[in-house]
Formats: sequence, C-alpha cells, structure tokens
Amino acid sequence: MKEVPVLITGGGSVGLSLAAELGWRDIDCLVVEEAEGLNQHPRANAVANRTMEYYRRWGIDQAITDAGVPPDHLADYYWLSSLHGRELHCISLPPFKKIKEVKDTTGYVKEEHTWSPYLKTITGQNEVENAILDYVQSRESIEYRFNWKLMSFAQEDTGVTCELEDQNSGATETIRAQYLLACDGGRSAVREALGIGLSGRSDLARFVSIYFKAPDFMNCHKFGPANIFFPLHVEVAGFILNWDGGTTFTYHLMLKDGLEWDAVDPVAAIEAVLGAATPIEIISTQPWTAHALVADQYGLGRVWMAGDAVHLFTPTGGFGMNTGVSDAIDLAWKVQAMLEGWGGEHLLESYFEERHPIGVRNTTEAADCFDRLNAAMQYGDELDEEGPKGDEFRSRLGVDLKDQEKLISSSGTLLGYRYEGSPIIVSDDTPEPADNPRTYIPIARPGHRAPHIWLEEGVSLLDLLGAGFTLLDFGGEEVDLAPIKDAAKKIGLPLEIVFINDDDAAALYERRLVLVRPDLMVAWRGDVLPDDLPALLDNVRGV
Repeated sequence: MKEVPVLITGGGSVGLSLAAELGWRDIDCLVVEEAEGLNQHPRANAVANRTMEYYRRWGIDQAITDAGVPPDHLADYYWLSSLHGRELHCISLPPFKKIKEVKDTTGYVKEEHTWSPYLKTITGQNEVENAILDYVQSRESIEYRFNWKLMSFAQEDTGVTCELEDQNSGATETIRAQYLLACDGGRSAVREALGIGLSGRSDLARFVSIYFKAPDFMNCHKFGPANIFFPLHVEVAGFILNWDGGTTFTYHLMLKDGLEWDAVDPVAAIEAVLGAATPIEIISTQPWTAHALVADQYGLGRVWMAGDAVHLFTPTGGFGMNTGVSDAIDLAWKVQAMLEGWGGEHLLESYFEERHPIGVRNTTEAADCFDRLNAAMQYGDELDEEGPKGDEFRSRLGVDLKDQEKLISSSGTLLGYRYEGSPIIVSDDTPEPADNPRTYIPIARPGHRAPHIWLEEGVSLLDLLGAGFTLLDFGGEEVDLAPIKDAAKKIGLPLEIVFINDDDAAALYERRLVLVRPDLMVAWRGDVLPDDLPALLDNVRGV
C-alpha cells in the first residue's frame, strides 16, 4: 500500500493552490483529479489582491498577470441597458501599472493602490490554473494525476485509507494518507460521505456561460474596452467579461424560468446583446447556478475540505475562488504543523473556527451584490425611454448603481477579513475596526492580515515573511529576543526574526514586536515579550 503524508482530491484552482502551498513548504502530497485535464472554460475573472500575495510567494504572480488583461489598460466597468443601448453608470479605475509607485500618497494612490502590491488581477481562472499547474509539476514533492478519482475512504486515529480508481483503465489503488484534504467542488463526495450539510440560500439564479472570440466586437458598439459590461435589460441581462483587451469574452446570460441552458443559441444571444451581427467563434458553453451556501462543518479528524466543497457563491464581487484559496493557505500550514509535530491537538479545529465565519461573511456579501444587481436587471425598454420620464428613471437608477460599485472595488472584503475570537490568536484588546466591503483599513491588530507597505522599490514588507512564524522587530531600544528563539526551538516551531528599520512601517504596525503566522496573519503583538513565552507559543500553535 502506497503511503503519502497528504492526499488531495480535486485539482481545480483551490486543490492546485493547496498542493502548491504544501509543495512550497516541501510537504509530500498526491493530487487526484478525475477530469482528463483542466477546465479551459474561464469562470472566475478576478484574482484578488490577497490571492496574488500568496502567488507572489511561489513566484507565479507575473505569469498570471501576463496572461490577463494588460496591466497598462484602464480598468473600466459599464452598466448598460445593452451594448446597443444607453450607458447607465460607469467607473474607471487607474491602470494596474500605477501601483508600482513607492509611497506615493497623492490622489487615488493614497487609498487602494497602497493596500497591497496588487489590485484585482483580471485573468481567467483557466489561465490561473495553468500557471499553478506548471508550478505544481515543477515541485518534486508533488505528484499530480489526472483521470483518477477517489472512490471511498475510511479514517482512523492514525490516518485515512483511500481507494482510488483510474478513470481510463478502471484499475484501482489503495493509498494510505495521514491527511485527506478535499477540494472536490460544490457536489463534494467527501462532504456527503461525512454527512455534513450546507446552510444558506440556494438557487439564486441560473446562467449559461458563453466563451467566444469576436475580433470586431469592439467596433460594434460605442463603449470602450471595459473589463466587464453589465447589460441590464431583462431580455439580455447578465455580464460580459473581457479577457484580452477586446477580442475574447465570456457572456454570462441569466436564464429565464423554464429555459434550459442548452436551448440557448449562443451566437444569437451575443448578437442580441450587441445589437449587430459580427463574426463570432464559440469556444465553449457551460451552465452554472448561483448560490450562497456554507458547510456546517469543514472537516472531521484527519479529513478536511476547502473551496467549493465548503462554500458555494454567486460570482458577483469575485469572492468564490479567492475565498477558497485563503482556505487552502490557512489549512496548509496547520497540516504541516501536525505532520512535523509542532502543532497542538486543537490546531486543525481552529481551521473551521477561523474560516467558517469568513465563508458566511463572503457568501453573504456576494449574495448582497447579486441581489442589488439582479434588482436592476428586471427592467425592459424603460431603460432606453426618451424624454424627461426616461431621464428621471435613469437618474434614480444611477444612484442605486453607484452604490453597487462594491462589486468592483471590494478590497474591504478581500483584505479586511479577520479571525475575531480565534482560539489561536492572542488579542491585544484593541477595538475591532469597521468591516466595510469597499474600504480596507490597514491594521496589524491580532487576527488581521499583516498589512503591506513598500519598504523600497518593488520590495513589500510581505516579502520578508517566511514559511514559518516571523517575529517582526521594528527597532528602538535593544530587546533581548533570545528567549523566544529558545522557546520556539525547544518545541520545534519554525521562527524567524526580522528587523525592520522603517518609520512608516513601524507606525503602521503600532507595536515594537509583531508575531506573524505562516499564512501572513498577525498572531500577537506587543512592545515587550510576555513573561510566559511557552504559553504564548502554545496558544498560537493550538495546544
């Protein structure tokens, strides 16, 4: 019987990210994906700034950026009656290249461009998965198999016995894993086998996703090369995602009651929203359904789940894949800690305690974005009505659409999550900041993301954080840090000490000493080391 430390079932974006993070940590794992290859139909279109921070550590951030909309393009977003109708609202964000400026505190840069080394990166999920797969296949510690399916599993206190089947030959193989990690999608067989239910809202809407090329698309309408168009007329309602600057798109058309996705003529649907005939090449079509569901538990014993297996989203806001990747990062370091013996007996329990509230928070926010957009997609010809009555209607609608900008500008959701009340976070009793979907408040309060700041051209403070725990020392009077190094060494906890001589960074982090976890979240901070260092380290490692 083959033995592996970790078996991952499901090799999509979250399964690949989990494997990549484990591989980056030199943890041996086997990944099985029952499909014969990656899904080349783009689904998610936005890689969150937080997700890109993780991908930066593996060195694939530039490949993902290069595969998407060119970073020097303005990021425009249009709400329209249709592409042959009226503009109802538009926002235009500066190009991603502007983020390279260091400590520029003028204009728009004062806010979102200073919160992360990245904005949302507009790259198709298919391209993202290709880039991660390349990285995964470059790591000797990872074995990745297409056409293999997990058929059953049985767990005991010491491991999980898994039965796999080759989907081509029908051959079977028994694998003994210390941990089974399931990223097997919304219809997760592992979740079903564990008897774990889902809570929330299901079947918010049904869509058909049409992936197509149209070289003259941009010449067929009067609007600019937006990242996303939102046609609101009830007959063409949905959203159109731009993948390359103006020739390749995905049209997500909302289906009316009783209409099946395979009954839609994709070329006719595109021409209807465009209002013109043009050469169109249909690459693929796929159906999907919008939900806002979260699993009641994220795992049990030595079997844990991440991604769509534990939460199902509507894509409004772009939170689904990105929430799943943060699941994977949280889970990976905790599994590593258990495999290496320095994790406490309650460490894996904290995965659910930290990530479940974020799953509820993010699915609720995505559903709210969808509800607001959907409410504006119930109108017909009145969207284009001439005269004062039409002008008044569009003016009222425009006020509502402006409030929907959190669909696009959502760094508060993507960066501002926090693990409030986590048993492995040491509170400093400072007040919790507001959780605003649009606005992120950079703060090094325990339980929050370690905030980014440029230390020099192209070097983020995040670049100094290693695979283990990092104790940041922002200078001042000499402090003896040998005791915490000795305490960490005694229990095998990986700890690096990094000295930072930067007044702006020190002001941002607010305390002399800040302990950052392997997942780039703040675990503790203070101006002096606590008297009981073993207790601090036991707390943050789940003893």
